[in-house]
Amino acid sequence: MADFGFDLSNREIATLIYLSLLLASVLLWKEVRPLAFNVVRAFFMPQLALLWLLMSFYVAVCVLLLAEVNLWEWPNLKSTLLWWVTIGFTSVFEAQQLKDKPHALRKLVRDAFTLSAIIFFIAELVSFPLWVELLMLPALVLLTLFIAVGERQTDHPGAARVLSLLYWLQFLLGLIILGFSYWLVAANVTKFWSLNTLREFGLPLLLWLMFIPFIFLLAVYMTYEEAFNYLRTRPKHASVARYARWRALFAFGWNIEGVKRLSRDARKRDITDKQGIKEAIGEIKRLYKVEENPPPVKRADGWSPYEARFFLEQYGLVTEDYHRTQWDWFAHIPSVKLNEKALADRISYYLTGNEHAVTKLRLSLDGSNQNDTNEAQRAFDIRALTLLTKTFDAERAAVIYASAQSSEPNAIVIDDVCVTLDRSNWGDDDLGGYVRNLTIQHFKHPGRR
Repeated sequence: MADFGFDLSNREIATLIYLSLLLASVLLWKEVRPLAFNVVRAFFMPQLALLWLLMSFYVAVCVLLLAEVNLWEWPNLKSTLLWWVTIGFTSVFEAQQLKDKPHALRKLVRDAFTLSAIIFFIAELVSFPLWVELLMLPALVLLTLFIAVGERQTDHPGAARVLSLLYWLQFLLGLIILGFSYWLVAANVTKFWSLNTLREFGLPLLLWLMFIPFIFLLAVYMTYEEAFNYLRTRPKHASVARYARWRALFAFGWNIEGVKRLSRDARKRDITDKQGIKEAIGEIKRLYKVEENPPPVKRADGWSPYEARFFLEQYGLVTEDYHRTQWDWFAHIPSVKLNEKALADRISYYLTGNEHAVTKLRLSLDGSNQNDTNEAQRAFDIRALTLLTKTFDAERAAVIYASAQSSEPNAIVIDDVCVTLDRSNWGDDDLGGYVRNLTIQHFKHPGRR
């Protein structure tokens, strides 16, 4: 078995022992056993089973290619199977993240080359005696669980102090494990330095890099399925859903963002015919070119939508693309949490206008009275001042904001721009909440006051 890399370390033996005990406990526990079988059945439902089969076939092809260039041999079988069962299966779910955030592809590639990969590889080269590994593994798991729970209890008194202690304990244990591993490797460098060791180090990196195209193609497939299945379920759009899908495939290919824009436009603009789909695709392509080289916008006409999208970028408030709706042109980021509490306070940012210029900006705070209202107000004030600085200038922003607060809810007018602050409350003082808005409206905005 050693020829196939199945010589187990004490750490791997300890892990297998605990996994076996966990499996035996699940099978013997009558109340939990049906739930476990349901999870297994769900994991191997037809759609997922096909995905696991395709993923396994893709990994097998990658291994064959690596073997052809002498970067894989049979002693690497154990580490390959371990990568397949752990990283391979779990990384498939990265496709969902990639679908929602296409630019995350760069991060997937960058993460493969981090220094931590080298550090943890050396840490895994050696292990403690078996009895130490049997004690250490559950201790580390419990410590990680305590930290995970503590991070969600930040509003409790003393939670920060306990978390700080747990972080230091985790750091200390990690330092001991790494120090022990590096000392053993340094003391036996000739034993650990071999061509197979280099393969074992490089194999996960190579498999991950070769696996990224599979994840990306899966994300593209998921995008098409989600976008056009949704259209098929809407009676008014069902007749053009199949046509839109094929047109999108030829127009955008694996451009995930383009496919999502077309699906959104079909819904938001209530497009129900083939000509409308053609026109929407043409407009999306045209807007891509405009975004690459945005035209300047005169202050007399409003603000550049391609600049306004990023006015609050430093706070994570970057809107989606500026696009046509049934009534006007629009972009927004609907909800960014200010905290991780159960009823988190949220900030939203909206742009409205015409094709060439934004004529109305709105910053909104959706707060809960159960949270620290002063803290939420401070966060809103900071973002509001930044937005006013971008639309006017730094010198006047503070004066304008103070004037808006003193005249609330009445608008003040500066250089043909209306600035309004307003607040509406809901529920009671204890369990209710409020909505706070800063609106900056250009005189060219339709329906202006």
